[in-house]
Amino acid sequence: MIKLILAFLKIGFLGFGGGYAMLSLIFQESKTFGLTAMQFADLTALDGIIPGPIAINSATYVGQLYAGLPGAIVATLVVCVPSLLFIPLYMHFEEKIKNNQLFSGILRGIKPASVGLILAIGLTLLLSTVLGMPDILHWASFHVDYVNLFVLGLVLFLDYKYHVNPVILILLAGVIGGVAFYL
Repeated sequence: MIKLILAFLKIGFLGFGGGYAMLSLIFQESKTFGLTAMQFADLTALDGIIPGPIAINSATYVGQLYAGLPGAIVATLVVCVPSLLFIPLYMHFEEKIKNNQLFSGILRGIKPASVGLILAIGLTLLLSTVLGMPDILHWASFHVDYVNLFVLGLVLFLDYKYHVNPVILILLAGVIGGVAFYL
């Protein structure tokens, strides 16, 4: 349980750039608890449907898989601790921080790093779910999952061409995946 607490404290304290930018850190930490890339893909799909911040949903999911209900509760509470500490602190010093050049520069640097982290986790999920590779170095395990490739293509097409609501796209992908799994 201590390992779970430390991992989600780290995620809470170091998770800059918003929920999707935190996915790389969440994935790296979750792998130490035995989370597979496919389980992580399930987590990201569920996160699109379940309300709430990504960090909290992830903590609940990983905590449940690792240590059952007590793990889910502990991980969920622990990932919130840094926000509960930093938000009041920020509010107290907001006026001083708002016009600080150093702080503005740090935030300008975090933005492109966040985009890079989002792209990295997207590539990781693409490699594992569509191409069957745990990472880019394992070409020997390359095999195309045509159902996942079809779902990816369909979702990208519907989003780009018709701007379909993401929740509907997630539900559609789930239905197609469920039908393909049970056939």
